[in-house]
Formats: sequence, structure tokens, C-alpha cells
Amino acid sequence: MRKSMKKLCAVALTAAMAGSLVACGGGGGTTSTTAAPAETQAAQTTAAAETTAAAAGEETTAAAAEETAAPEETYDFGGATVRVSGGIFGDLNEENSANASYVTKWDMAHQVEEKYNIKFEYTKLEGDDGYTTMDAILAGITNGEAYADIFCQGDDIVVGLRDYLADITDTVDELQIGSIYKEAGTWAGHTYGWTYDNMGSVYVMAYSRDYLDSIGMDTTPTDMFEQGKWSYDDCIEYLTELKSKLPDGTYPISVHPNHWVAMAPAANGVVSVDSDGNIHLADEPYASSLEFYKQLLQLGLAAPFTGLEIDAESGAIGADMPYGTNGLSAVGNPGTHVMTMVEAWQMEGLQSSIGDWGIVPWPWDPNYVTCSGDYTTLSDTYKTAQAIWTDVLVPKAEYRAAGAKDIPDIVLHKIAQDFVDLTSADGAAARLKMYEAEKNGETYVNMGYTPGTAGAFSTEQDVAIYDWLHSRVVCDWGHSMNSNSIVRVNRNAMYVIGNGDDARSSGESYKAAGDQAMKDQGFK
Repeated sequence: MRKSMKKLCAVALTAAMAGSLVACGGGGGTTSTTAAPAETQAAQTTAAAETTAAAAGEETTAAAAEETAAPEETYDFGGATVRVSGGIFGDLNEENSANASYVTKWDMAHQVEEKYNIKFEYTKLEGDDGYTTMDAILAGITNGEAYADIFCQGDDIVVGLRDYLADITDTVDELQIGSIYKEAGTWAGHTYGWTYDNMGSVYVMAYSRDYLDSIGMDTTPTDMFEQGKWSYDDCIEYLTELKSKLPDGTYPISVHPNHWVAMAPAANGVVSVDSDGNIHLADEPYASSLEFYKQLLQLGLAAPFTGLEIDAESGAIGADMPYGTNGLSAVGNPGTHVMTMVEAWQMEGLQSSIGDWGIVPWPWDPNYVTCSGDYTTLSDTYKTAQAIWTDVLVPKAEYRAAGAKDIPDIVLHKIAQDFVDLTSADGAAARLKMYEAEKNGETYVNMGYTPGTAGAFSTEQDVAIYDWLHSRVVCDWGHSMNSNSIVRVNRNAMYVIGNGDDARSSGESYKAAGDQAMKDQGFK
């Protein structure tokens, strides 16, 4: 491998390429100094225009950029093939060649190839039906070679594959990304990957503003949260008034227990499982969040469960319940519920189905969270959980193909980072700004990648609150542990909310079982 120093080339591709090129600096070598990612107009861009934001404010000519750009360390890996797969690399799949993004992303990939003198090859994970991803990955590894040299997978894969992944704990700072993006790939003190996800774009509850107006509700749940009046007591009072205006068969709220447990405990300052492997199912703030939804059911404010079934042998529990956007009430079409959980990707279709809509974050127990004014005065104990994310991962050298075996682990991550940064200048800028602030001992207020962007929201009120939620984000590994059948987070929630079990005793039981499973399987 030959390593050399050269100046950044001003590559004139398109306006989007020009804007993103500055953002690719994030570290071609361990001692390089590069320009910070472009940040111009980041707050005003939409998600669809992220890659062009920097270009819009770029005034220098290509020649001037050539003269002033800081030197960047580059590598020469002799044209080695690096296999990539999944996540943000998905557009490189030849099956997507009919999409415009295929050409755009390959243009970006070619820039990275030139920088490192490598050749990208997109590979698919064979035998993966969406439910057997871990087994499919392990099949290749046990046969001597992972399916890709760089791949993107969910949080559950990180902990399940940790023994086969490159440990970059000692070198991850070379990526120069903020702590929340590293925490998403760090388990029990070891860093195996990192995320490019917009941490803080979390689950919220949504409702139709038009519908509430049509039934005479002068105040919205968003108004309540904005005013700092969304404690458990406030929430019950509001939902009780709402219930009085609803037709029979329509309930103020309906959230699946799996979704409630993914988010509601964080509003009390606690997560199901933290990055150090500590299980919090028996903590008082956690138990309180489950007991609260059970109380909503008992008061007739949440849509009831039906057909509850428990398998006496396995302990599995299930029930039927309305939840999700399909049952949301709209003007002239009252559904089974008024509020439900939505993910970021679901927001795009809400305007067409329920009209003007709004969001409301999760309520809190005033015993653990205080609020002295509007929502911005909520105590630091109020958190919002990132429950599911995607990580960039690299298998250990012995499981990589010949071309990538000799490329250092952290350099493979830099290769991935350079590609990721080219796809979103705003994301690159935010990740670097957090890193720089934390390095200097400063407080970085995470407001997401494109704060102030209207997106699919109906009002500026929703935009402001959603941006603010990013500032309170924490990682909850509950989904990962549940998916790996180590800590039965969802089962505990269903027994408490659906079956009426006591949250504290149930939490203690599942915590003990989870601790033992972690010990038996080497998770801590």
C-alpha cells in the first residue's frame, strides 16, 4: 500500500457534487487535515436537496479551491476490490440501475474509488428473507468469508455479530463524528461501528388537527406539550375531555405496547437497556411509564385489547389491538383512535390521509421530570429514545475478501464515511460539528441535520418541537436485545399493559432473566 500527500482536487461534476465534495474531507488518513464540511444554507434545505445545499453558497472558483484547500492524505490500495452492501450503499445495487439515484451514487462512489485507488463492488446478502439476517451473515462468516467488506445493518446485528466485527474503539476518533453517532455502534465499551442516521428523528405521536377542530377541541396535544402541560395528569385530563367529544368506538389514543415501551420510558429519563448492557426494566421511572398506559386502558382512554392469548409453555403473549396510521381519525371518517405512534418515514403520507396534522411527544411522570414553563424548560431527565438505527460495520480482516484484508479496519470505515458524507453534506456537517464541540469541551445542541425544514409537517410549531427533540436523544438498545432474545423487553411490556401484571414485579423478573442471558452468552 502506498500512501501520499496531495491537495484536494476540485472536481467539476454537478452542483450537487461540488457541494458534497467539500464534505468528503472526514479523514482520508490518520494525520490529514481537511476542510470542514460545507454548512451554507443547511437549515433551509429540504431532505431532497441536502446534497446541493453547500453548492448553493459556494462562491470560490475551482482554481481558487485548488489553491486554498488544505492538504489531504490519500491512500493507494492498488485497485483492490472492496465489497459493499446494504443501507446507504443500496443505490449501488445494479437492480436499481433504472433509478436516477443509481447514476448519482455511482458518481460519488467513483470519487471515493479514485481517492483510495480501490474498486467498489456491490454484493447482496444471499438467503436473507428479512427475518434470518443474522443467520445469513453468519453462514458466510463460518464458511470463511463475510458477504461484504463494508456493510450496513441494524442495531440488533451489532451485538449479535460483535465477535466477528472489527473493533475500532482505539481509532474511531479518526472519523471525527459526535458521540451519539459512535454510541450507536458501541456496546459494553467496545466500538464496532457508527451510524449516519439523523439521531433524534424519533417516534412521536400524530393526530389530525383538522379532525380535532371539527369536533370542537380548541387546544391540540401539541399546544399542551408546547406549554409544558403534558405530564401524566395533564395528559389524562386532556384525553378525558377529548373522549367526551368522540363517537362510540373511537378512542383518544392507541399505541402498540412495543412502540410505547420503545419511547415512553425515555420521557421519564430511562431506557430499556443502555449501551453498557445495564437493564432498566425494574427501575421506578420505567415501571411508571408502563403503568401509565395501563391506566389509560382502565380509564377507557386507550383502545382496548381483544383476544389476549398466552402460551403457557413458552410464555409468549399476543393480542389484537388497533394501532397505527390506518386507524387514525379524519374529518368525516372517525377511526378507532385519534392519536398513534408514527415513524419519520410515515409522516410523508399523513397530509393526504388525515389533512393538516400535528405531533406530540411522549408524556412524563412529574415524579421524575420537572417543567417550570414551556417544553424547553423540561428537566434534563426528559429524554427521547432512538430505538432503531442502521450502523456501518466492517468484519475482522480474516473474514474479508482478499482485496480488503490488507486495508486497515479504520480506513475501511473512512472509505464508507467518505461515501456517506458525499450523499449528505448536512449530515456530514452535523456529525463533525458535534465532534468539534465535544473535543473542545463545549455543549453541542443537536437539532438534527436540517433544522427548520418544514418537510411533511403542517405547522412551524411541529417543526420546532421535532427539532428540539433531537437535543434530548439517547440510544436505547432494548430493540437490539429483544431481537436477539436476550432481554424480553416487548414481552414484559405486553404482560404489564395487555395482561395487567404489576410493572415492578414483572420488570424485576425479566431483568433477572436478561442479566442471566447476557452472562451466559458473553454479552457482559
